[in-house]
Amino acid sequence: MPSEQTEFFLSRAPRALVPALRSHPGLEQVLQELVRAAREAWPEVGLEVEAFLAHAAERLPATGDAGAVLASLCAEDLALAFTCTRGSARALQTFDAHVLSQVGTWLPGEAPSQVDELRQLLRQRLLVPVGGAPPKLASYSGRAPLAQWVRAVALRLHIDQQRAAPREQPVGERLPGLAERLGADPELAFIRERHQEDFRGAFRAALGRLDTRERNLLRLHHVHGLSMDAMAATTQAPRSTVARWIARARERLLALTREELTARLGLTTDELDSLLRLVRSELDISLRQLLAD
Repeated sequence: MPSEQTEFFLSRAPRALVPALRSHPGLEQVLQELVRAAREAWPEVGLEVEAFLAHAAERLPATGDAGAVLASLCAEDLALAFTCTRGSARALQTFDAHVLSQVGTWLPGEAPSQVDELRQLLRQRLLVPVGGAPPKLASYSGRAPLAQWVRAVALRLHIDQQRAAPREQPVGERLPGLAERLGADPELAFIRERHQEDFRGAFRAALGRLDTRERNLLRLHHVHGLSMDAMAATTQAPRSTVARWIARARERLLALTREELTARLGLTTDELDSLLRLVRSELDISLRQLLAD
C-alpha cells in the first residue's frame, strides 16, 4: 500500500498521469531518492519535504511514460529553485553562487558592467512576484538543468536590453549578419540559434512520448516516403482515415514539443508560439532526421 507521502504526491500530480504513476514499480523509492538527492546537494538550505514533493508533482507533464517522466527530473535543481521561491536566504545565496555566477560565460565579450546589470535584472525577473502571481522561477519544472533554463531567460533579457538601447548597443554589431542568415526576425532567430540542442532534445523527447502507432505512421510517411494510398493499403484503412491519423500524430507531436520547450527554456507564450511556427516549418526535415536515427 502506498505511503501517505506517495498518496500526497499522487494527489498533486496531473490527473491524466496518475494511473501511470500509480502503476510505476518502485514509485516510493523514486520519491525517496528525489528527496535524498535534493538534501545531499543543498544540505544548507533546509527542504520542506512534503511541500517540495507537491511542487514537483504539480509540474509534471500531463502525459508520457511515468518512468521517463520521473527519470527526467533534475531533483537537485528543482529543489534549489523551490527553496528560492520560498524565500530561503541560504537558497538565494546558493542560487547566486551556482547559477547567476555563470551569466558572464553566457555572454562572452560583454563589459562587466553589462553583465552585472543583467544579473540584477535576472534576480528581479526570476525572484520577485508580479501582480500577486508567483515569481517566474516557480514555473521551472526540473525537466532541464536549471542553469540552462536561466540562461534562456538571460538571453531574452539581453535582447530586450539591446532593443531598448539600440544606439549604445546595436544588434548588428553584436550579431553580425544574423537577420540575413536566419530570417527577418533576428530576435527569434537569436534565441533559436543559441538553443539548437534544446530544440533537438525537446523534439526527441516529444517523439518518445508518442505511442508506437503514431511513431510508426510518421516513420512510414516521412522517412520511408509512403504515399497516403500506399499506407492505406498497408494498414487496410481508408485513405482519408490514414490522412487524419497522420495529421493528428503531427499535431500531437507539436503540442508535446511545445510542452518540452516550455519546460526547458522558460519562454513566454508569444515567444513559444513564434518558435513553434519555426518548428512546424521544419517538421518534415526534423522527422526524417530523428525517426531515421
